[in-house]
Amino acid sequence: MRTSIFKTDNVFFKHYFKIYDIRGFKLKITAALLLLLFLYSVFFPAPSNYLLSLRAKYRLFSVDRLYDYTVPLLAALMTAFAFFNDYKNQTYRFLGYYHPGPFNRPMVYRWAIIVFLFCIGSFVSAGFYYRNVSFFGLTGFFLSVRFLPNIVFLSALMLCVTALTKNSYAGLFVTLVYYILDLFSQGRFFKLFSMGANAANFYYAISPEYYLFNRLLLCLAAGCFLGLACYQRR
Repeated sequence: MRTSIFKTDNVFFKHYFKIYDIRGFKLKITAALLLLLFLYSVFFPAPSNYLLSLRAKYRLFSVDRLYDYTVPLLAALMTAFAFFNDYKNQTYRFLGYYHPGPFNRPMVYRWAIIVFLFCIGSFVSAGFYYRNVSFFGLTGFFLSVRFLPNIVFLSALMLCVTALTKNSYAGLFVTLVYYILDLFSQGRFFKLFSMGANAANFYYAISPEYYLFNRLLLCLAAGCFLGLACYQRR
């Protein structure tokens, strides 16, 4: 069994650019989006009184919306794009045939590549975005890392709905409905499952425990979504 898993993984990484991402087109788009994010963060940084405003319990949607909502949406859309052809003419059946077993490991790898790139790119760009507050110090580290659960959560939701329905458009529809409701309600609609915990200032406006529980729930939900998506139903 271990030999089979090793061969499957080896084939995936060896033929990734021949089967899943021809000529690295999807990775190039991802890199271009992250470059634009970086440039925006450099030229339009958060204000220096950012932390003071948070402690005063202000909701800084105009500042935090970029990393709370825009970046996770880009990651989710790239996830949809990466898996779009799988459910076109039932290509997923062909791919699943060559990866036997109850768990589709190549699907996890493909999702993880996109999410990993967005997490790294977001973390670095956010360091520059909040440089007027703290430039890669301990405070800057926490300011940058707090957005990562949103990226993992929304992209996992996209993958889960797409895989369960075998329809990319269904994944887009459900993800966008969640996104729009959460964005325009400013985190009030989904509450503990909201992505807007930073923009809505859950930490100071509600409580630190509520904020941390929100971050934890998003990570746990993402893990459940990923498991449901990658479990192969024969």
